[in-house]
Amino acid sequence: MKLNLRFIIITLGLVAMCGFGTMASVPNGYYTSIYGKKGTALKTAIHDVIRPHTKLTYASLWNHFPSTDVYPEQINGKWLVWDMYSDNKTNQIYYYPNGTSGLNREHSCPKSWWGGDQNEAYTDINHLYPSDAKANTAKNNYPLGVVKVASFNNGVSKVGTPQSGMGGGCQSVFEPADEYKGDFARTYFYMATMYQDYTWKYTYMFSNSSDLTLSQWAYTLLLEWARQDPVS
Repeated sequence: MKLNLRFIIITLGLVAMCGFGTMASVPNGYYTSIYGKKGTALKTAIHDVIRPHTKLTYASLWNHFPSTDVYPEQINGKWLVWDMYSDNKTNQIYYYPNGTSGLNREHSCPKSWWGGDQNEAYTDINHLYPSDAKANTAKNNYPLGVVKVASFNNGVSKVGTPQSGMGGGCQSVFEPADEYKGDFARTYFYMATMYQDYTWKYTYMFSNSSDLTLSQWAYTLLLEWARQDPVS
């Protein structure tokens, strides 16, 4: 699992599904409105607290990644990107302000699922990660899941046919490495909480008719991943 500040925030998505626990220091009274609530009432209360949020520009993301996604290792005095999609370190060295040619700004929750770049989710850094370009291309807009037969495997990311009961009707799924499964799970819980009012165009994992904002199979899988790979 990654250890950085963004996951203190993303954990709120998991809190919304499971209950209220210990959180990082926050302004006095900021979360008062969520106390005493549970289940979907808690999820909605957290949604109301954290949205709207500060909206970033897509071009500025490389300037924020050094705070959210820096890897504690340097090459030639330059810090590495913490890329959860590959271990290709030659593509993971920061060159400001434009990143590197081998890295993309990857929407871990595919933008096509809600209809593109017309709204705040498009630049929400809580689900945007530096990604190896080849792995990003292979991931496409597939849902998360456990791969049965892989068509792409770089040792960190796998893409292929899903195990039974997964994929939500999609013929392929993306499976991250075990050490990052909890990170992706908490990201999706955050998205289900932050954007619970969206109408989802593709419903492989998200649902327009459930208070969870997630399909039951996806909810079950993400809870399992979040528990197996807990926050550091």
